[in-house]
Amino acid sequence: MLLAEERDAVRLEESLHSEQGRRLRGYLRLTCEADDQGFTQLTRKGFRRPIHISKPYRQDNGLLVNVMSPTAGLLAGDLVEIEVRASAETSLVLSSPAALRIHKMDSGWASLYQRFEVESGGFLEVNPEWLILQGESRFSQRTSIEIEKGGALLFIESIAPGRIAYNEVFQFNSFQNHLKLKWGNSLSALERYSIEPPKGSHSTWQAAFEAPFFVSIFLVDETFTGNSDIAEFIYKLNTSTLLAGASRLAHGPCWNAKLLSPDPVEARMAIDSIRRFFYERTGRRIASLRR
Repeated sequence: MLLAEERDAVRLEESLHSEQGRRLRGYLRLTCEADDQGFTQLTRKGFRRPIHISKPYRQDNGLLVNVMSPTAGLLAGDLVEIEVRASAETSLVLSSPAALRIHKMDSGWASLYQRFEVESGGFLEVNPEWLILQGESRFSQRTSIEIEKGGALLFIESIAPGRIAYNEVFQFNSFQNHLKLKWGNSLSALERYSIEPPKGSHSTWQAAFEAPFFVSIFLVDETFTGNSDIAEFIYKLNTSTLLAGASRLAHGPCWNAKLLSPDPVEARMAIDSIRRFFYERTGRRIASLRR
């Protein structure tokens, strides 16, 4: 049975496309709450093309939701909005088993706006596959994360330099990224950067490797209050083909790790190691992503 939001989306879909051609206005809206037995359940679920979600998989008292795109990727003018809330005493893992591709465009932008909220006692993991910026594409991404004191988060962002198999490295036109993370009512992290290869602003990413894959991971949990193990663990991941580092954020038990590697397999292995570290240190059973 379709929820009201899904029924509305079906009715609006055809008229939306007749007005805007191929441009898509997709969204994902999820809220999870604990039922009487303490199991996480989705109490709000809405999505519209190019977003589609799997049937939620229950793992212990939490849920895994796989987010998929039935289209080939995002084109000029496409906009996707994501709103996800993990309420108190819930556990939600949001995974994307396929890469998000941003295609060539003669003009305009593709955009992603995402907002994540975690209540005290709630846990949210956001773990997508690679973002692939293809030649002559333009992409804007804005992320807002708000975590109440007592909430926990594992947020992973992975960016490829292009379609390496096609010898396409930093041939996109522009990538703009804006991320804001709040712990309680305090701003803990604010990132803003723009990469425009035609203007040479990607040179810092190429200082160590010609075609680096970039990963940013935010780790938030009360366990990490005054904990320096994160920085030490991540520093030990460094190799001749992997640069890794971590730092504590301005407020709360919040940390950010950065990885840079020309080898996507090695980068993925490092992500998996940090993920296992997070789950072990916080006393949670690691969730299977079913990829």
